[in-house]
Amino acid sequence: METKLFIDGLEVFSNHGLFAEEKKLGQKFIFDIECLVDYSRAIVSDEMVDSVSYADIADVIYKTSIENTFNLLERLAGEVVKNIFNTFPEVKEIKLAINKPAAPIKYHFKECGVKLLITRKEYESL
Repeated sequence: METKLFIDGLEVFSNHGLFAEEKKLGQKFIFDIECLVDYSRAIVSDEMVDSVSYADIADVIYKTSIENTFNLLERLAGEVVKNIFNTFPEVKEIKLAINKPAAPIKYHFKECGVKLLITRKEYESL
């Protein structure tokens, strides 16, 4: 049995971007994530040891974002994916979106950023 763990709208203030001001001043990034997980034991046992905690997933996203500085959101997304796959062997697939609401674009926009969908097998072949 596979189900999805998800977090929508996780806000992290960190320092990513191509421009020096972005790295110096920082800005808000908003993360949405879905992880495909085998919960077949958890739905019967009701034990956290048989599950993956969304709080722990949020911790990985937060720590990855604040402990690094990247030029590209694609690179940040790759590092988040790597750290989740390395920390949680139960996660089989990750769908990740990173929204950069203060992106330095001269046009009005609602959202912009990157979205990534990757399986563990695809990641391991990179």
